[in-house]
Amino acid sequence: MNNSNLVIYFGSRAVSAVGNLVSVAVFARLIGPADYGAYILMFAWAIVVYGFAAQWMKFAYFGIYRAADESAIIASYTRLLIASISIVTIALSLLSLLIPMSVDFILALLALFAGMTIYEAALEVSRTRHQVGAVALSMVFRAVFVLALGCAFLAIHKSAFMLALGVSAGHLLAAIPTLAMQRDLRGAPASRQAATALFTYGWPLILSFGVFAIGQTIDRFLIAHHVGNAVLGPYGVIADMMRQSYMVAGESIALALITVAKQHADEGRREASDAVMRSAFRACMTAGAFGAAFFIMFGHDLARILLGADFANPAEDIIPFFAVAFGFMMLRSFYFGQVIYFTNGTFLELLIAVVFVATSALLALVLVPPLGAVGGAIALMIAHGASCIISAVIGRKLHVLPIDMKALVGIPAIVALAIVASWLLEGTLGSPAARLAVDAVLLLIALGVVVWWFDLLKLVVSGSKPAPDAS
Repeated sequence: MNNSNLVIYFGSRAVSAVGNLVSVAVFARLIGPADYGAYILMFAWAIVVYGFAAQWMKFAYFGIYRAADESAIIASYTRLLIASISIVTIALSLLSLLIPMSVDFILALLALFAGMTIYEAALEVSRTRHQVGAVALSMVFRAVFVLALGCAFLAIHKSAFMLALGVSAGHLLAAIPTLAMQRDLRGAPASRQAATALFTYGWPLILSFGVFAIGQTIDRFLIAHHVGNAVLGPYGVIADMMRQSYMVAGESIALALITVAKQHADEGRREASDAVMRSAFRACMTAGAFGAAFFIMFGHDLARILLGADFANPAEDIIPFFAVAFGFMMLRSFYFGQVIYFTNGTFLELLIAVVFVATSALLALVLVPPLGAVGGAIALMIAHGASCIISAVIGRKLHVLPIDMKALVGIPAIVALAIVASWLLEGTLGSPAARLAVDAVLLLIALGVVVWWFDLLKLVVSGSKPAPDAS
């Protein structure tokens, strides 16, 4: 992997994220809080189904992937995915006969699940084969086609169901560049050994990802139940926009750095692997801390510009809690959670998922009825914080991922100083424009200090460049 990959991944993921933010803003304005809340409910159920039925395969595939056996592994992975989509389709169809469920809801759920599964799987295969251009193109295409087809379907009829179909179609079209790159594997035979390895590695993840998906969405189910889709709409759209922003940095780090670190570890070069992971830790800390600061300082103004007052005003009080929650989420998912790729510790994901869903469910059940959306945001923040800390502590018993203690303490401290300075100066500024300008200067100064102090520019220059083989 050459030293430009981090820039390519981050750039394409950033473009994709900007497109996704535009899509969310456009869709929310087109159908309003209540219908967008209904779409969020559909998507939340799709996430749960994906967590149980397909997400474990993606992680198991990356965990067992070896370039020497890639044909058999990818062929086996593909057949398992086809079987999963078929089983889910049959199961939901039968379930709809037993439980009164809207046909539109079932079709939307299946469409979202299938589109998400195919897109993510194709992206993962290209990632492991180091097809950087195809991965970047697919990420950009997802933003373009989701927006275009979402608007096209809504032009036919403005409803949550039509939006779900448009989003699914956008995912399928976006998978074309990565699927096309696998033409050389066409007709490759599956292998019982590879399929067994996928199951052996991945079976603990079946429950863990499903349970984790429930933990991530239970606040939405409870908000929809207690206060309705009209409240869920602003809550969900703000959460999704913020989560997407953190995922830009997290996925870029994983694509460009974790892949290289795992390759070094697979080849027995532990020192080289740890050096890359130490860079990944500093990158994750920077992205998480500055992401939280950005949304605390500018989140409400950004939401008002993108979504309008109908969405921004009800969500003003929940933005700080989401900012911290998704910072913890990114650090756990894209650093401490990566330990499963360096050791046979997939059971750790199940343990973390149980902790997360138990914490999130219990707190949401207690806090959502009296506090509504704010209660859901607080529950999510505490649950992500707890799962991050436990993942860091227990994961080190399986494989010690390096932690830069100077970055662990220093980066959040610098960011906290910028936030405190913003609060202290807020009352002395005469206009909102002046406040925003001062906040931007404070955040840029803090970022400059962190980049200089922790030598973060080295990530772009050499962070994704494999170390020379010591042999």
